[in-house]
Amino acid sequence: MNYNEYTSLLHSDQNNLHLNRKSKSRLIHESLIRYDLYSLIPSIILGIMIWYGIQPDEQLSLTSIRILAVFTSCIFALITTSVDISVLVLTALTLLSLTQSFQCIDRSTGLSTECRLCQQANPLTGDIYECQGSKEAFERSLEGFSSTVVWLIFAAFHLGKAVEVTELGKRISLILIKSFGSKVLGLGYAILISELVLAPFVPSNTARGGGIVLPVVQSIAVTLGSTPDTNPRVGGFLMLVGAHSNLLSASMYLTGMAPNPIVIAKANKLFPHLHFDFMTWITRSIAPALFSAALLPLIIAYLCNLSKNKESDEEEEDEHLKSDVIEHATAQLHEMGTLSVKEIQLCSVLFMCLFLWITSAYTRLDSTLVALIGIVSLLHLGTIQWKDIANNKNAWETLFWLGGFVTIAGQLSEAGASAFLGHKISQFIVHMNLPPVPALGIAYFLTTFMFSSLSAHTVAFVATFLDAGYSLGADPMTLTCLLAYFGALGGCMTNFSTGSLAMYYAPGYVDRVKWFIIGGQIALFYLAVYFTVGMGWWRLLDSL
Repeated sequence: MNYNEYTSLLHSDQNNLHLNRKSKSRLIHESLIRYDLYSLIPSIILGIMIWYGIQPDEQLSLTSIRILAVFTSCIFALITTSVDISVLVLTALTLLSLTQSFQCIDRSTGLSTECRLCQQANPLTGDIYECQGSKEAFERSLEGFSSTVVWLIFAAFHLGKAVEVTELGKRISLILIKSFGSKVLGLGYAILISELVLAPFVPSNTARGGGIVLPVVQSIAVTLGSTPDTNPRVGGFLMLVGAHSNLLSASMYLTGMAPNPIVIAKANKLFPHLHFDFMTWITRSIAPALFSAALLPLIIAYLCNLSKNKESDEEEEDEHLKSDVIEHATAQLHEMGTLSVKEIQLCSVLFMCLFLWITSAYTRLDSTLVALIGIVSLLHLGTIQWKDIANNKNAWETLFWLGGFVTIAGQLSEAGASAFLGHKISQFIVHMNLPPVPALGIAYFLTTFMFSSLSAHTVAFVATFLDAGYSLGADPMTLTCLLAYFGALGGCMTNFSTGSLAMYYAPGYVDRVKWFIIGGQIALFYLAVYFTVGMGWWRLLDSL
C-alpha cells in the first residue's frame, strides 16, 4: 500500500468515526426527547433548589425539606410535562428510600425520628436511635399500598369494568334517553342522571365520562343534526351538561374520583375523632349535590341560549329530530335485547354492595372489604373473568400512583412539612382578618384553575389546607366536606382540569372563551350552593 492510499484510508476511517459519533449523539438526543427527559429539567432544578436551598431549623427538619423538595418537584412535573404519573411516583419513592428521607420509629422510645439518624446518638440524651435506616425507609415507602381507601378505589375500578363489559352502563344511559328524550332539556337530565347512577361504581371520572357517557352524548348530538359547524348550540349544551355532570358526580361519592380518598386519609389522621368514611361522604354531599343537579341543566340551557324563542319551522324540525333520538335509543335497546344473565348478576352484586355499605354501621364490615366481596362474587359467578381484572390498566396504574402519593402525603405530615405550610397559610388568613373555613374553602376551589389534573391538585394542596385549618381551629367536619367536594367541583372553570373535560371539549361544539365564561359562572353557582344549602344541611346533621 503506497502513502497516498494509506492517507486516504486513514481519512476515511476518521470520517466514519466522526459520523458514528454524530449518529450516536443524535440517537441519544432523540431518546431524551422521546422519554420527555428534557421537559423534566425545570422540575429537577426546582427540587434541587428546595433540597439544598432551605436550611433545616426548629420547624423544618432535613428530612421534611427533602420530602417537600421531591413532592414539589413531582407536582410541578405533573403540571408541566407529559411524563406518566406512575413513573414520577416510582422515581420519588426510590429517591426518598435511597437517601433515607422518611420518618422511622425509634424502638427504644416509640417516637418518630428521621431514618437517616438511625444507629446514631441522640444529641440531647446520648442514647442511640434504635432503628435500621435503610431497611425501614424502604418499608415506609410501601406503606401507602396497604391503605384501605386505595384498595377501595382499586376495587371500584373493577366493578366499573364489569359495568362496561356487561354493557349495563350503556343500557342505563339508553333507557334514560328513551324516557327523557322528548325535549333537549330532558336529554340533559338523562345525561346527568346517567352520571349520578354510574359514579359510585366507576371511580375514574375520565373513564366514566369519556368511555361510557360521552359516546352516547355524541350519538345524541349527531342524531339531533348538531355538529360543530351546523347547529352547534344543541350539541354544545349536551357536551357542557355531560362535562359538568361528570364533575358533580365525582364530588358526590367517595368512589366518584380516584384522588377522593386522599382527602379523608389526611383528615382522619389529622382529626382522629372525625371518622369520615364512605357513608359520611355521601350523607353530607347528597343535599347540595342533588340541589345543584336539579338546577345544573337549566342553568346551562340558559347560558347556551336554548330558551330563546324559535320559529315554527325550527320547532317542527326539532320535534322531528327529538323523535329520531328516541327511536335511535329504542332501536339500540331492542338490539341489545332483554337483560342478559350477566347484567342480572351484576345488578344483584351491586345492590348487595350498596346494602352492605349502607348497613356498615351494624355489620362492621369495612367498605373496602365489601367491594372485594363484590369482585370475588362476580368472578365466581362468571360475570367477569380474571383477564378482565388483569387487563384493567387504569385500575393497576391508579393503585400504584395513588398508593405512592398516599405514602408521600403521609410522610409530609409526619415529618412536619404540611404543618409548616399550613401554619404559614393560617398566619396569612389571620393577618387579613378572614374567616378560616370560607377562606380556605374558596382558596382551595380557585387554585384548581392552575392545574391540568384534579389528582395533582388534591395531592398538592389538600394536606396543606387541612393543616392550615387545624392551626386556625376551623371546624374539622365542615372544612373536610368543603375540601372533599371542591376537589372535583373546582375543575369546572377550565377545559383542561381533567381528562373527561378535555374529551368533552375536543369535538369543538363550544369554543374556549365560551367554555371558560360558562365555567366561571357555574363555579359561582357551586360556591353559593355549598356555602348555603351545603352548610345548612351539615348543621342540621350535626344537630341530630
